[in-house]
Amino acid sequence: MLTADPGQRIDNAVDAIRGMSQDLADEVAPRPGWLDRLSTATREAPIQSLAIAFLIGVLLTRR
Repeated sequence: MLTADPGQRIDNAVDAIRGMSQDLADEVAPRPGWLDRLSTATREAPIQSLAIAFLIGVLLTRR
């Protein structure tokens, strides 16, 4: 490893630091709760489904 050129040693160091920082980020990240799952589902849902759900909610609250 000592005979590697400086560019390769820098690339190896960068890869090691990225790996460590990703591991740390995975440990620190909060666990997703029900609100996170709901917001993800809302972002992925088609707009028609959201409009229908909104109208049903309006109808139910006016009762």
